[in-house]
Amino acid sequence: MVEPLPALLADVGGTHTRFALSDAAGRFRSVEIVHTADFDSVEQAIADYLATKAGQTRPDRAILAVAGPVSGNRVQLTNADWDIDGAAVARRFGLDTVRLVNDFAAVARALPLLGPADRHVVGDWHPEPRGPMVAIGPGTGLGVAGLVPVGPRGWLAVPGEGGHVTLPAMTDAESAVLAVLRRRVDHVSAERVLSGIGLPALDAAIAVVEGAAPRPDRESESVLAAARGGEAQALRAVAMFVDLLATVAGDLALTFGATGGVYLAGGMPLYLGELFDPERFRARFEAKGRSSAYLRRIPTAVVTHAQPGLLGLSAIAAE
Repeated sequence: MVEPLPALLADVGGTHTRFALSDAAGRFRSVEIVHTADFDSVEQAIADYLATKAGQTRPDRAILAVAGPVSGNRVQLTNADWDIDGAAVARRFGLDTVRLVNDFAAVARALPLLGPADRHVVGDWHPEPRGPMVAIGPGTGLGVAGLVPVGPRGWLAVPGEGGHVTLPAMTDAESAVLAVLRRRVDHVSAERVLSGIGLPALDAAIAVVEGAAPRPDRESESVLAAARGGEAQALRAVAMFVDLLATVAGDLALTFGATGGVYLAGGMPLYLGELFDPERFRARFEAKGRSSAYLRRIPTAVVTHAQPGLLGLSAIAAE
């Protein structure tokens, strides 16, 4: 029997692009992670990967998870200067098909495949078997996707641009901080705050509200380092970040009826480390008035799998 040719997988993000090859059983191998900004186009990055990692193996198709809204099998990345056309990629590399999917649709598709070692549970863990799930990922941007059951064993990822919803405030302190941010941008979306670039913006806005000296040079790493060192302002910024993330996660849980669980992916939950207060997160997640009892039943977890996007793509490739 002739072994089927592998599929090329690419998880294309604003900061990093991850490549792998996937077999017919949905296993992936030959992983390589590159900086997106090091290449002028996805074609250039693919050519480099095939030349250095694929060896003599050549894929016959490709599935690309991309950080942006896909239309007509094309996408302009939201946080990087790449315009990706699936048909052009197919022609360039002689592939039978090239399919573009939303990056968090791929992450969502991975959720049923995660084992206990691939997640850090936040609160109680009693997911409803085959209940809808949600992936929300604060990283370079804020990815969001749902996953709903189809038939007895199938799953359907529901992508969207949920990271660009308007960020809500639930306290006077949050209202004051968001008012500062609204003077700087025309729309304070969830992604404006719940992302790698959002934490410093939150920190700076808190400084304005409190009349402290601004620190425009602070990045996420600096804010987190200051918080770990006990700086009060940085600790307040991290606490508000967790609260706002929990608010948005709770909204998504209600929207999807996510009785199968809400999963925090993306880099930021992992970067927070010990600064992520699970009890604080759950308290705000459940703070939805008459819907609080419903939300108490919905489990939450942080994804710790190294490559959830590639895992989801490999499942899609095997379908």
